[in-house]
Amino acid sequence: MSEPDRLNFSASLHPSLSGERLPQHPLPGDRREVARLWQEVFQDSGEFVDLFFSRVYKPENTLVMKRGNRIISALQMIPYGIKTVRGVIPSAYVCGVCTHPSERGKGYAKTLMAVAMEEMRRRGYSVSTLIPAEPRLYDFYGKYGYTCPVNHETETYSSVRQLPDAARPVTDSPDYTFAGYATDRHFPFFDRKQRERRCAVLHDADGLETIVRDLACDGGGAWVALRENIPAGMAFAKPETEGKITVREILFDHPAVKEALIHHVLNLYGARTAEVHLPFRAEDSHTSLPVSRETKPYGLACILDGQTVDISDLYMTLMLD
Repeated sequence: MSEPDRLNFSASLHPSLSGERLPQHPLPGDRREVARLWQEVFQDSGEFVDLFFSRVYKPENTLVMKRGNRIISALQMIPYGIKTVRGVIPSAYVCGVCTHPSERGKGYAKTLMAVAMEEMRRRGYSVSTLIPAEPRLYDFYGKYGYTCPVNHETETYSSVRQLPDAARPVTDSPDYTFAGYATDRHFPFFDRKQRERRCAVLHDADGLETIVRDLACDGGGAWVALRENIPAGMAFAKPETEGKITVREILFDHPAVKEALIHHVLNLYGARTAEVHLPFRAEDSHTSLPVSRETKPYGLACILDGQTVDISDLYMTLMLD
């Protein structure tokens, strides 16, 4: 769809927008204004906003609406590959859908989403994904075809030993040592493990470095379990409430590595419980830690190209949500 056709498509859906600018890609000098709108709407930290708009944001992957020269609504379409049984297919992750509080209820987000759907199809994306910020938004996005649920399992582990409240030592397991994640040395292990999954959103090395920096903004990080200096597992974690951590992703070659990593991050944060995210219907693994498991909704997916592609077990993790 050409640019003029795309704008005519928007106008036909929302004739009330005559006299106001229709969806467009932002100008090179609009980055700071898009960032200010994001921060005002989502109340994210300045660290996160600076990180996103310095490493992820690109004008060509952004749509905005303006009143005069003022940006009043925006969204992002971030490209990702999705590994499926057919191979890797192109996709876009929609995020940062926002409208200035003074301009809500006028249909701007609907217009942006309608144009974004056409734009993603024009670019040849097979699938689009997103993470609704609130439960009520599941119905809103469902109107645009986001009806495929993306779930994950959560395993909640309880520490089997209470360490003193003073300095809590972080000791290596008898079989493994632990190191902070370093992209150049450890990404090949991460990439191999993410591609072993049946169906998953894939992260490249640059994107994963952004994720690690984002975790660091929240007091978290990524740790690698090493055996004879060779990666055997990896965990991405951050603290939540006092005494609890979330392990947003965990990768391992053997269940014993998984348990060693969970022990490590529990000790590292002096936490009593760890909620670990795993692919939907992940296989059980034996552990000496007390554990409970449940399934939770996480996001939504939309098939854009009308082709038959099985994304029923799609796993989406470490997204900048």
